[in-house]
Amino acid sequence: MKWLFCNCFALLIGTFIPTNATAEFMPPQSQIMSDMVSANHYFTNEWPNSGCAKCLSGNHPSCIWTRATYIEGALAMYQINHDTNIYNYAVQWGAFTNWNLRYGDTDKLQDDQSVSAEYFELYQLDTNHPERVAHAITNLNFLVGRTNEDYLYYVDSLHMVMPAFAKAFAITGNTNYSEKMYSYFHFAKSIIGISNGLYNATDHLWWRDTNYLNNYKAADDTTQKCYWSRGNGWAFVALARVLEVLPTNEVHFAEYLQTFQQMAAALKDTQRTDGFWNVNLGYTNDYPGPESSGTACFTYGFAWGIRHGYLDRNSYLPAVIAGWNALANHALHHSAGSDNGFIGYVQGTGAKPADSQPVTYNSVPNFDDFTLGLFLLAGSEIYQLSSAPDITLSAPTISDKQVQFDFTIITSQTNGTIDLLETPDLANDWTTNHVALLTTNIPGFSYRFTIAEESPAEFYRLQLSE
Repeated sequence: MKWLFCNCFALLIGTFIPTNATAEFMPPQSQIMSDMVSANHYFTNEWPNSGCAKCLSGNHPSCIWTRATYIEGALAMYQINHDTNIYNYAVQWGAFTNWNLRYGDTDKLQDDQSVSAEYFELYQLDTNHPERVAHAITNLNFLVGRTNEDYLYYVDSLHMVMPAFAKAFAITGNTNYSEKMYSYFHFAKSIIGISNGLYNATDHLWWRDTNYLNNYKAADDTTQKCYWSRGNGWAFVALARVLEVLPTNEVHFAEYLQTFQQMAAALKDTQRTDGFWNVNLGYTNDYPGPESSGTACFTYGFAWGIRHGYLDRNSYLPAVIAGWNALANHALHHSAGSDNGFIGYVQGTGAKPADSQPVTYNSVPNFDDFTLGLFLLAGSEIYQLSSAPDITLSAPTISDKQVQFDFTIITSQTNGTIDLLETPDLANDWTTNHVALLTTNIPGFSYRFTIAEESPAEFYRLQLSE
């Protein structure tokens, strides 16, 4: 049974919701999966061969961070739909380079470490293949042996490097990996630069690197703060991926979690009214407009945090739903043409808001793989979140002698009873309102109760029963 208090002036769901709030509705699992499949098919039709030597933009091989991020999202999708085509595609990707990094067992390039995290994940899916992680472990051992801690000097590298160390620790139990990961993280967060780290401990957002600590000129030629959206997205996803595999009693777990939760609060405040995020979280007039890669990162992180109990559902679920609906309904192309499944509003590779502009619905980024991976990561979490029983309400519409509640049932139940209970005072018993009119004229698992009475009760409660 799931129930929720509300009154006719505001909704008590952890925090008060203003009466001018707009409703966002969680799509059913079937629609979430359909959108993910559509986007994935668009990509695999374009790239039928997962491994290549020089086929990516700039003659890059497939064993780089952009393709690894796609594999990351594809494997998350595989975990929920068990499509062996996805698994086989990922295995072929790793096998093409003999499960090695671009520059071999002593590859120091931060971006290249991202493939190791996916090699570890593919090993975990089939532990009969230790060759999948042999080179990754050798390379991580090489990085553990470095005496300098100044390794993660740009925020993107948190996502490229940390998950590989975390997975190595989870698989082997060797604390050398977890301790080295923290030392690198601590340097990036709290030491590098005149700011004492790339993480602003007041704003709870990250500068991309030390070039953006101050005197940043925005598109309108004013000096502003620059918190690059996707850069913060990389950090947010990295923290979630690390927290997912570390035991809660790991010595640095609490700091990772605190940083994740601090970021979540700051990110929620920067979300646009249309569900997207801008390319600059610090200044909305710096190349303003929707951007999909950062939006996918934050939507994934919020959904993951809710599902694991680290973020309050009532506070963050509206942002999750708004973010996913922005991506699935306004960035993802739905057509009968060749663009069906293409994701728009993607900023291509870069380091700052000005890079790869303009970002539009139809603009084609130089790499089309990493944002798809982030989209699939977000979709996989949304899919699992949508099966959890919950009731989400918009603000009530109040008129003379009438109260109207719009709400969404988020549940995997195929049948049940929705009751509206009322009481004039929370000290009194609840009674069922038998005169409320229930309609289902809103798309999705969405309903509307309309109460028209001479003297409406002060408090109402929605109850979903099997």
